[in-house]
Amino acid sequence: MGPGPSRAPRAPRLMLCALMVAAGGCVVSAFNLDTRFLVVKEAGNPGSLFGYSVALHRQTERQQRYLLLAGAPRELAVPDGYTNRTGAVYLCPLTAHKDDCERMNITVKSDPGHHIIEDMWLGVTVASQGPAGRVLVLFSETITVAKRMQYLCFLQT
Repeated sequence: MGPGPSRAPRAPRLMLCALMVAAGGCVVSAFNLDTRFLVVKEAGNPGSLFGYSVALHRQTERQQRYLLLAGAPRELAVPDGYTNRTGAVYLCPLTAHKDDCERMNITVKSDPGHHIIEDMWLGVTVASQGPAGRVLVLFSETITVAKRMQYLCFLQT
């Protein structure tokens, strides 16, 4: 052949494609923010799905610190007489301790005649607005009057 761009051999691309098909088409990737200082946090309730959603947040009021926001959408409810399981969001400082997370104080009252918060999956999504910003928490509740489900957001400053 004469001068001009040369083409890469097709064998490596075909091999990669065949490998992906053999793996069921699933491509999974993960990352670690810091390989020297591992942050491992554990929940008290193994069925809570602790860590289902995670976000990094920088707290600037009352105390300057970085926190991991960890959603636990199947966490047991704070006892109120109506509800067993609501979900929760935990504030976890970036420390080497596994059990120093504290439950975020989010109060949603159950009213069996109007709305039900049982299994509302509080903490299914968590996000931070950034330094000195708010924390966003998504959850759902069932409206018994209309027999429909609605999704609500809770903003914590």
